[in-house]
Amino acid sequence: MHGQRKLLSEGYRTRDGHMIEWFGRHLEDRGEVGVVSRPEPAFLPYRQPAGRAVAQNTRPIETQTWRLPSIRDRRRWWVGSAQSYPSLYLEDSAAPAVVWNPFVSQAAVGANPFTSGQPTVIDLLDDWTVHFAFQSIKPEVERAYAASFDAASVVTANAEGTVELARRFGRDDVILLPNGVDPQRFDTHSQAAGPTTIGYVGKIGKRLDLDLILKVAAAFPGMQFIFAGPILDAEYRKPLESMPNVELLGDVHYEDVPSLLTRFDIGWVPHNVGVGEVGGDVIKTYEYRAAGLPVLTTPIEGANSRGLTSVAVIDRDHQVDWIHALDRQGERVARAPGDVPADATWQVKSRLILQKLGLIVK
Repeated sequence: MHGQRKLLSEGYRTRDGHMIEWFGRHLEDRGEVGVVSRPEPAFLPYRQPAGRAVAQNTRPIETQTWRLPSIRDRRRWWVGSAQSYPSLYLEDSAAPAVVWNPFVSQAAVGANPFTSGQPTVIDLLDDWTVHFAFQSIKPEVERAYAASFDAASVVTANAEGTVELARRFGRDDVILLPNGVDPQRFDTHSQAAGPTTIGYVGKIGKRLDLDLILKVAAAFPGMQFIFAGPILDAEYRKPLESMPNVELLGDVHYEDVPSLLTRFDIGWVPHNVGVGEVGGDVIKTYEYRAAGLPVLTTPIEGANSRGLTSVAVIDRDHQVDWIHALDRQGERVARAPGDVPADATWQVKSRLILQKLGLIVK
């Protein structure tokens, strides 16, 4: 869904990226995994980041098109670009496929994996029918989902919200397959220094509860709050920059995230609850725990049902109290190492999808 260029520039940090990495590893003896990206406008310049290589045993299949994106509505590119996907039959015939972008169902027959006659999984991320970023093209999103659900051999969903999405479209056979983590990437030893540090890694925008962030930062002027991620919504920048104890790092490549987490004392998930939720699961919670960080999260859907320890699910009105209780003057917040459940790893989750496609038997 996110495209090979995005995976290289940011790292394989999204669900589709992690799955692609593990598909390549699982299928090393079976041939390369083709990674078909959403078509890109031909006039946009691109240079592959130095030192960044595609995932092992994967082969990018990228397409450029002279179609022009809408200046008024960038999201309409998801709709318009669907007709420019490459023919899969030119890439060594059709094969079983995993789809993250429902607009693939709107591609021409030869480029549409749902019409290939091969098993196809649609693996759901966020629910785009309620996602604020896709409201301008909601009717087209609904049509794309309808076609995808109608044709998919298997439907997997990362959270309760996306399970409900599949069921609204008649797929009661949907499989709940929450997100995961590669525990071996992360170091549980603390390198934190200076003031107590509460950290967040992820996109900065409407999914975050800005009022909560400002309230907590103001209540603890002696603590440091680090936000690592791109700012998607401009109205978040000035309020956050106005707080003297808030540090905005900008986007951090995924390969550098494990090192960054060693500097945190607490991993934070200050997400909006209800309005603002987009139906998906939160990867960062798993990664905080793999790094041994105690986690503070708002009671978003699924927050307390993932089998992870040391995750405090606290509503916005009581987070200040929780931090006060944890903070001991002059002492660091202790790491809380704990084993990530075996079924919460990307290795296991990717294997299940390949089993559903008939590519792995065991």
